[in-house]
Amino acid sequence: MELRQLRHFLALAEELHFGRTAERLCITQPALSASIHKLEEDFQVRLFERNNKSVRITFAGELMLAYAREVLNHSGRLTSFSRAIKAGMVGRIEVGFSGVVLNRGMDILIRQCRKAHPSIEIFMRELTSHTQAELLRAGRLDAGFVSFPLPPAGLEHIELFEDRFVVCLPPDHHLARYETLDVAQLRDEPFIFASRESAPGIHDQLLGMCVTAGFYPKVAFESHHILSTVNLVARGAGVAFVLESLADASIKGPVFVPLDRPLPRRCGYLVWDARRDAPGLRALIDNVRAFVAENHVGNFAWNAPSQ
Repeated sequence: MELRQLRHFLALAEELHFGRTAERLCITQPALSASIHKLEEDFQVRLFERNNKSVRITFAGELMLAYAREVLNHSGRLTSFSRAIKAGMVGRIEVGFSGVVLNRGMDILIRQCRKAHPSIEIFMRELTSHTQAELLRAGRLDAGFVSFPLPPAGLEHIELFEDRFVVCLPPDHHLARYETLDVAQLRDEPFIFASRESAPGIHDQLLGMCVTAGFYPKVAFESHHILSTVNLVARGAGVAFVLESLADASIKGPVFVPLDRPLPRRCGYLVWDARRDAPGLRALIDNVRAFVAENHVGNFAWNAPSQ
């Protein structure tokens, strides 16, 4: 049985005339007759009684008619669904994110994307930027919101915003009253550093910055998460460098002081592997492009709207 035979069956049941049906279907009468005959052989029931004067649907044909309509209806839905998948309007994508990007309005962006494409399931996983890049290259992640000095090699990207480091100090620290600080002023301070295991890029960038300022940092604590770092600073365990986006998150307790000579920037990116064709991924990419275009102010400044 073929779907076109069912379409022929439905059309003939509505017209009850071979000539009109053949004209409606844009086929010849012999072709229509052969199609109906083959369908009757497949079903092993007679669907129509016909003679030279009339065509009448049989009782068996009436019973089969409802099922034929249901099959064709589901077929049409399946075709529409497959086209939606191909167009990227239906699917499930797994997207990584780092806390830094979350502080710059990623949650708003994702909510907007889910609202615009309710048939796309977006599953979010908090991962370090380094881990996201590795999973993307291995084909185990569809996209990622990451923070790097430069876009990760081998991946497509959209630049979202620029971020810079500031000094995070205990509220009663003698340097907390300064409007800006020089890195060299921190040479004797105990540091809370991001562990190289969890954030190798940030660890090496900050270590290099201290060495360039003429000292090797005294690391009192290694932290695997930025909130742990801020909590330790607030408790007086040491000082730290954190990204400006975290300072903008209005965390109570520590004091954030800009550097008089800003450190090399880090940027937020949406990244993905161009070779990966996950249903729904293109819709996410297009939404991010539109969101950035709408909220981009000047160079590398992403002011996410408050909601």
